[in-house]
Amino acid sequence: MNIVSAEVRLGRLLPLADPVRDLRISENAAAKVLRQAADTVPGATAATCRLLPEGDRTGVRVTMTLAAALDGPLPDRVHQVRRSVLHSAVHDLGLDVTAVDITVVDLLEPDPLLPPGGGPS
Repeated sequence: MNIVSAEVRLGRLLPLADPVRDLRISENAAAKVLRQAADTVPGATAATCRLLPEGDRTGVRVTMTLAAALDGPLPDRVHQVRRSVLHSAVHDLGLDVTAVDITVVDLLEPDPLLPPGGGPS
């Protein structure tokens, strides 16, 4: 019964962008990697991440919610997160991402040790 329960927690299996083999990754594992990629952007913390099959056989849409600091332009920070998530999806996981939808749902206090803009000077 423990093995069956573990299989259920894996979540949906998503296709990887391999035209020759039918490779898949669990949604939960992929979402964890992509949340970590978002968290590498200073002043951003991923709250949730969902991945849904879309389009052709291997396409995947990423939907993420985010908490962000307002110590710089919010559109720039969201763009940085989107680039980080896309890079990780393609290079770390081998996903064929069709879109990355990001919604900012909370605000973070800016880190007083960082200069405006969120990065080191």
